[in-house]
Amino acid sequence: MIGIDTNVLLRLWLNDDAVQNKRIDALLARHGTTPGSLLVTDVVLAEAVRALRSAFDQDKAAQLIAIRSLLDEIAFAFEDREAVKQAAEMFEQGSGGFSDCLVAAKHARHGCDFTATFDRGMRKLPGVKLL
Repeated sequence: MIGIDTNVLLRLWLNDDAVQNKRIDALLARHGTTPGSLLVTDVVLAEAVRALRSAFDQDKAAQLIAIRSLLDEIAFAFEDREAVKQAAEMFEQGSGGFSDCLVAAKHARHGCDFTATFDRGMRKLPGVKLL
């Protein structure tokens, strides 16, 4: 298994650096057909999606395309694939950011009664309660 860092994920999604993208292509050629061979952790995914919005001015639709492009490829593994899928659905339907959705989805998958927060932006997410 190979761990994928945020900057590699961004280059993959944005295809904006020819030299680095050739390296990614080589990595994918070598490992991309093996199921679960490329690990994208929650932290990396949340950082990359946030960067799409804040540094690259990508809208929610573009962010969702990026997230789902990973979910659609067998080579990519996640800490909890189902939580990522649930977070993407929450993100698509709600007003919160993807990282907030991932937090709520992960807590639900771990059996938490609810996610306690002071973040008013999260209040409409399923299973979230404002303190």
